[in-house]
Amino acid sequence: MSSTHSSPPEPASTESTERQDSRGLPLGEWAVAAGLLAIGIVTLLDGLGQTASTSASGVGAGFLPKVVGVLLIGLSLALGVQIARGQRGEAETAEGDVDVRHTQWVPLAVCVAAVLIFIAGIDTLGYVIVSAIAFWLTAWAMGARSHVKSAVIAVVVSVVVYLVFTRALGIHLAAGVLEGVL
Repeated sequence: MSSTHSSPPEPASTESTERQDSRGLPLGEWAVAAGLLAIGIVTLLDGLGQTASTSASGVGAGFLPKVVGVLLIGLSLALGVQIARGQRGEAETAEGDVDVRHTQWVPLAVCVAAVLIFIAGIDTLGYVIVSAIAFWLTAWAMGARSHVKSAVIAVVVSVVVYLVFTRALGIHLAAGVLEGVL
């Protein structure tokens, strides 16, 4: 016997409403746009504050920060326009046991701490040490299984980047406590 009744329609997904406050504003998306704008402005101002290049090409230390700053500002403005038009992002599905609906606060805090350690220690400890610490902390926060392997990779990558920039490209990176050793 077939039934002429169809099942009731599924309720609309509440995921997009969970990301909005009581007024319906997508605060998280506006925060991302505002953060990109702030980073773009700071990057652009830093590039504009660099000394003029004396090389024949005219490309100096401020060139890339200016380009990146302008691109970030443009991206943030485009994102703001999309949000204002109602074109909002949707959370992607994740593989395995990852829950994309809830923020993992401990890994986020560790990554923020890694950035703050890098900023605070770059002049005194030097690029190699603070970037190795930041790399290792970030790898740990993202779930790296072998802490020794992560530490070795962090040190090797930091030393290679330091040597490439200082020796091959002639761009000074802070040596810190390793001044004279590297």
